[in-house]
Amino acid sequence: MENEDDNMEHSKMDSYFFSLVRVTDVIYGEEGDLGDVLHFIVSLAAELTGAKGSTIRVLEQGSFNLKVVASYGLSQRYINSGAIDFGKSITEIMQGDVIIINDFENDSRIQNLEAARLEGVSSVIGIPFTVNESTYCILRLYFSSKKIPTHD
Repeated sequence: MENEDDNMEHSKMDSYFFSLVRVTDVIYGEEGDLGDVLHFIVSLAAELTGAKGSTIRVLEQGSFNLKVVASYGLSQRYINSGAIDFGKSITEIMQGDVIIINDFENDSRIQNLEAARLEGVSSVIGIPFTVNESTYCILRLYFSSKKIPTHD
């Protein structure tokens, strides 16, 4: 059993290192532009976590709008639906809190439950980050079932 666990751990590490090499290739590739890099990040994030899709949103300065700058695996209809309340999320993003919504049916941050149902999304994990002192962003991972993050 130990040997099996070791093999699984090595396989995970190989996968992570392979992913890092892919990230480095895209970031430092001569023909890649910012849009390509952002799309690569959202597609890799979904792939590594088993998410249905993912987005990167940027909080536009001077407004409370979270603009989608990259997306993967989600329909344009869902992205434009305003399914998640930005006002409540913005406070959490600016505080740097990871956002986990596991109960779309009863969470007050969900504004458009029907859009989420049609898309097959039932949970989301949002990971806020900053690019500089005044640019707040969030990477959101969308799942078709409840997702509780672990350290793995």
